[in-house]
Amino acid sequence: MREIFALFKGLYITFKHNIKNMFKNPFTVQYPDEKRILPERARWILRLQRHEDGTERCIACQLCAAICPSEAIYIEGDENPVDNPIGKGQRYASVWMWDAGRCLYCGFCVEACPDEVIIMSDVYELATDKRKDLIFDKNKLFVPIGVMPKQAWMGFYRNKEQLDGKPVLLAKLVHEKEENVYAREKKEKKRFYENKKFMFLEGEYEDIINPKRSKEE
Repeated sequence: MREIFALFKGLYITFKHNIKNMFKNPFTVQYPDEKRILPERARWILRLQRHEDGTERCIACQLCAAICPSEAIYIEGDENPVDNPIGKGQRYASVWMWDAGRCLYCGFCVEACPDEVIIMSDVYELATDKRKDLIFDKNKLFVPIGVMPKQAWMGFYRNKEQLDGKPVLLAKLVHEKEENVYAREKKEKKRFYENKKFMFLEGEYEDIINPKRSKEE
């Protein structure tokens, strides 16, 4: 008897909430004519950001591919041409592939990227009847030229007020400095790794990391 009473009690609670939602709290969205507004930390289709001048931010370090738990990212790096630079470093990503069908949308790649190249967008419409349509190359992933980059690290440990829409300055300044030195070294036909000025621990970027200390000195 107790089990029967519990069954009818559950049915009553369900029916009560159904009636309440039907008249007071409608939650059905008439998709695709209507679409929900997703939160700021939505994790859907990956996008690749550019520098303010339109050059690519990715330096093909492959940290995102290394940390990806489902191996959904594949990258091939190439030497950045000096005469017609594609990025601002020694290397750029000649191939950048993302398999949306394998992706877990965990955001590890966003957190691992040192230059805030990868962002997760609010575009979630991925339905397709062809497997190959779920594989994106960098031509589809890069944001259009002219779109200003934004801060990508949107973990739950960072407050929304801290996301001012601007990228971190360290990566940008380091890129600009490396671009100038790399171009000079290529013209002088010296091997890239023989120049100790590129070593981060040698103090080359001390004026960027600690600007106050540099002014005092």
